[in-house]
Amino acid sequence: MDSIFRIPYIQTLAKIDLTAVNYKAKSDFLEKLVKEKPGVNTPKTKKIMLVLGSSRLLYFDHDELTSFYPDWEIYNLSSAVTTPAYYDFQLTKILDAGIKPDLVIMETDPNQFNQNSVFKSSNLTYSFDLGYVLSNLSLFGKDHVSFYLGRKLFAVGTYKPYLDQMWKNFKNPYLDNVLGMHQSTYDYILSHNGNGLSPIDNYMEKDSNALLLTSHRTLDWLFASYQRSNMQFGFYEKILTRLQEEKIKAVIVWPLSSPDFESLMEKESLVKTWEAEIDGITKNHNFSILKLKNDPSYTCNAFADGGHVAKDCYRGLMRSILLEYFRKYEPNRL
Repeated sequence: MDSIFRIPYIQTLAKIDLTAVNYKAKSDFLEKLVKEKPGVNTPKTKKIMLVLGSSRLLYFDHDELTSFYPDWEIYNLSSAVTTPAYYDFQLTKILDAGIKPDLVIMETDPNQFNQNSVFKSSNLTYSFDLGYVLSNLSLFGKDHVSFYLGRKLFAVGTYKPYLDQMWKNFKNPYLDNVLGMHQSTYDYILSHNGNGLSPIDNYMEKDSNALLLTSHRTLDWLFASYQRSNMQFGFYEKILTRLQEEKIKAVIVWPLSSPDFESLMEKESLVKTWEAEIDGITKNHNFSILKLKNDPSYTCNAFADGGHVAKDCYRGLMRSILLEYFRKYEPNRL
């Protein structure tokens, strides 16, 4: 019976959103990179950049990046609702394959260090492999390993057999459109260096009340029952240590959200506590954090919702990241 829920069509009826599709596409894209080994199996004609982030770094325009930054081959491994554990998994696979990026862009954010986040139902459900989980048993802990094994052994752990909802999805007159979107999203990620296909494309929210409302909703969702995660801090330090050992340049970026969301964040004492701790850890590994809220070179006034910039702002985002790269590593070229 469980095997029925390993059939892709049945999985779609059980879980119709794009979460599983995005993670599957990123997993296959990572596997493709590891197999092709750019700069190892093929001559290295461009600098290699890896982007490790959440949905806030997912929607760079691949064609614009190719046009604006012809000296770089940019691979985007971002996905929705991510954590340092997810970044470490991807970076470990890349570096162990012999691929040495010239620059790693890694997002950081206080919610990524929340023990009570949706880590289990996102990263732990849809990513990682058994070898990686077991090799990091001391960081994951028995609870997360047990959860991971349960989800991998039994498909119904992820694709809940709620027959009434599956029937509604089956009778949905737009089901074919949904299936088409799933395939388009998967194909786009694989063919555009991992950059995501935005379901809202160039949309920007123009209603200030809507931005305030979604800011409150996002904050409530992200910081409900916040508790510091020793595990995620452990993975964060593991990443920085590996980058140091491999002598890999990195820009760690704390993205910006709407002014409403940022003002709400400023009132949260847990954010200030996290910021002080993450600054100290990062500095101890000879790195620093690019905080876009304090970066005069970055401007953005277009938002998809309270917690996300509109796609139009991604141009300024990459420009600020590369300016930071040149300030830190190639100041003579500024």
